[in-house]
Formats: sequence, C-alpha cells, structure tokens
Amino acid sequence: MKIRFSPLFATILLGGRVALGQVQAPALAGVGAPISPADRIYCGDQSSNTITVISPYDNTVLGTIALGSSRLQDVIGPQYVRSTNSHGLGFSRDGKYIVSLSVTTNTVTVVRTIDNSIVSQTWTDRAPHEAFFAPDNRTVWVGTRGTNHVTVVDGLAGKILDTIHTANGPSKVVFSPDGTTAYVNHIRDPILSIVDVASRTTVQNITGLDDVFSSDMQISADGGTIWTMHKMAGTATVIDLNARRVVTAVNVGVEPNHANFAVLNGTTHVFTTVGASNETKVYRQDSPSSAPVYLTSIRSSGIEPHGLWGSPDNKWMFTVNEHSDTVDVISLETMAVTKTLNVGQEGQALIYVANAVPEGNGTANLGTQGLSITAALNKIVDITSKPGSESMMPASNKTPTALVTIRSLGGLDMVQVIGRDIKLNTSYTMSATCQQCNGGQVPLLSFNATMKSPDGCGSAPQVLSFFKWYDVWDLESIQISET
Repeated sequence: MKIRFSPLFATILLGGRVALGQVQAPALAGVGAPISPADRIYCGDQSSNTITVISPYDNTVLGTIALGSSRLQDVIGPQYVRSTNSHGLGFSRDGKYIVSLSVTTNTVTVVRTIDNSIVSQTWTDRAPHEAFFAPDNRTVWVGTRGTNHVTVVDGLAGKILDTIHTANGPSKVVFSPDGTTAYVNHIRDPILSIVDVASRTTVQNITGLDDVFSSDMQISADGGTIWTMHKMAGTATVIDLNARRVVTAVNVGVEPNHANFAVLNGTTHVFTTVGASNETKVYRQDSPSSAPVYLTSIRSSGIEPHGLWGSPDNKWMFTVNEHSDTVDVISLETMAVTKTLNVGQEGQALIYVANAVPEGNGTANLGTQGLSITAALNKIVDITSKPGSESMMPASNKTPTALVTIRSLGGLDMVQVIGRDIKLNTSYTMSATCQQCNGGQVPLLSFNATMKSPDGCGSAPQVLSFFKWYDVWDLESIQISET
C-alpha cells in the first residue's frame, strides 16, 4: 500500500514519546532509525528454554537468557518450579522491556532489556502463546489459547489485572499504531476480535477468516492491514482494518508460520515464512483494500523458517529457522540471505527491538545455554505404506513424508518427527541402523496421525522422543513405515 505521511500521524508517532515511545518496526518509510549498537534481536528458543540475544549492528550472538532447564532434563521432576517451553515474544514500545511466554508452565516473564534481568513472572491462564505490551509500556495483553479471553498482566508488578472476553482460543494480541485499538486472533474460531483499549471491551468481531486456526498475525506500519496466518490450511487471511472486512485469502504454502511488513519504495510489502518449503514469500500490497501481489521467494539457509521481524529502517529482515537453530539475515535490497547466525534450540518467535540498550554493552546476565556446539541434524524421509493400503489415502495423491530432526540437549538427544500427508488414526514406526549393529533396522519410536488437514490427509505435527542418538544411530538409514 502506498504510504502518505500524515502530519497528524507524525505528531502522534514522533511527538508522543510518553505514550508510544521509541519508533519500532514495522515502521513507516523514513521514520525508523538505521540499525545501531543499541538495538537487539530476541529469539524464543523452545527446546533449550532460552531467549537468544543478538546485536543486529554487527550480527553477533551475545548469549542467551535461561528461563529454566532444557527439555526433559529436570522439568518433569516434582521439585522443578521454573518455566518450560519458551515460545512467544513481545516488547514495549519504548524498548525497555520484552515479554516471553512459556506455553507449558503458563508463565509470562518480563525481561529488562538493558541488563537482561527478569523483572517479573506471572502465572496466567492455560497455554499463553503470544503477548504484547500495551502502549502504556507496562501492561501486557496475553493471548491465552486455552480460554476465551485475553489476560491483562501488570508486567512490572507481576500480577493479573483483568480479563477481556473474546472468541475461543485467543492466540496473539497486536495494537494499532495510535494505541487505541487491540486486535486478537484465535485458534478455535475464524474471528478477529477488535478491542477498545481504554475500556478493555470487545467492540466488534470480523468473521469469515479463511480457517478456524490462526496461530499468528501481524499489523502493517500504517495500521491499515492485518495478515492472519493459518498454519493448518496453508493460507493467510488479508484484512482491511479501515473497512473492517476480509479482503481475500492467500494460498501461501504448506505450514506458513509468521508474517511481517516492510515499506519498500513507498509501498507496503509483506513477508511470510513457509515452514515446509523452507522459504520466505514476498508480496506487494498497494492499499489495505487491495489484493496482494506475489513477488518472489527468499530461500532459507536452514529448515522450517518461523518467526521474523524487520529493522525500523526497512532495509533488513531477520528470520529464525526452527529446525536448524539459526537466524538468517536478509537484505531487502537484494532479497537474499547475507549471513546466518547460530542461536538457541528450536526458535519460535523473533522480535527486533530498537534502542533496547541505550547505554553499556547489554551483556549482563547472559549465558550460553542452548548454544550447542553440535549442529542439529535434519532429514526428509518418504514414508512406506502397507501393501494395498495406498487406495485408502485421500484423493490428493500426495507422497507421505516426514521431517526428522535430531538435537543434542545436554546428555539426552531429542528426536523429533513431523509427519505430513499421512493417514488419520494410523500408526507409523521409525527405525534406523545402529552404527555397530551389522546393518539391522531397529524400531525406535511409533506415532499416530492425529490432526486432519484440509485436503483430508492427516499429520503428526510434533512427535518427540529422547534417547542417545549421536555416535549410535545412522541418520541416512532412517526408515518410517506404516504399521
């Protein structure tokens, strides 16, 4: 969409420092500052249970903030009281705080950016997924998927202030640029709820989203457009916030994750990560009411790109590759990856915070948990069906496959399987050859397809098993078959 810079909007955005604070991305053209040593990038690392801290000025990984132990070390013990499954991230507009969501322990953790110290931890309702600070830079609005309401938390005092009724399964909250309106997507209703910030009440629901499950979304710099991502359907719903209506649905690809915006040559561009095809797709959208136009694809350096965020000067985009434990630095001039950084394990959300560390080096309280010296292993495996059972597959004629990912997690290795285009309610077994076992295939784990995809196939989104893999089993020997 073409950006017309309004003097009123400039006053709100630049003059209202107390209300809106530092200019953050996505930002209008010419408003955001160039990348500086004070800026930071943060990744929510699910398996290592950390937040990776990066300096985008020189593309250096500074360290990690540990929120608890890595997966399956002591997290299921009766004495364990810390957080588990670092996932979603948000920030305050003044850049002084970030918020991290731990899905398994229902924890909202607020971190001070200047020294990476934990300010507060609040235990909220079931399955908090994504959250953002309200424009007051203090209250945090949390999408709690296990409920039908947004939870409002005092991020500095660490206590629940309020709940706001929405549709079923609120997943994320974003705010309009002027801070008066919040938007909430959901995972059990095809609805975008519109909330008045001052009264904390839902004032309207936009219905007719392309799928009932919307995991993530993002709002454009001018506040005119939201893209809601539908991971299970492979689509995105484009919403005109001026008219408050659905414009269209875009067929993005298999397993789209997050979207974000940048203004290039005066026009809004949309970037969507597509996990299964390891790419970021780029679209142009000329106005909030117009259908987007596909432009190009940026190939990821790794596997399963997930979270992404741009720099406020609209020159760079950063994406985290969930199954490679890396972050790609993308030039928006060349639309190509220019550098790749090793980060914490199984990155989910990624945010860019301008002026997070206005003084000092910002490395206090950082460690190295999750920065594994052993690279993650990935392999795509064709799944073998039982003889004669091929006719039971849906008419999509897709080849059943699985992505197998192996990570070292401090004494235990995590073996993860994503099964795609398989039969619902059917059992599958993964086997491999022991490096010193004379070539015999040994069964290692079994799983079922429990989630239905729109084309009638089934999927197994996250199968996990923990045992010693490295130096024992052969990656190239992996087989998965219907049992």
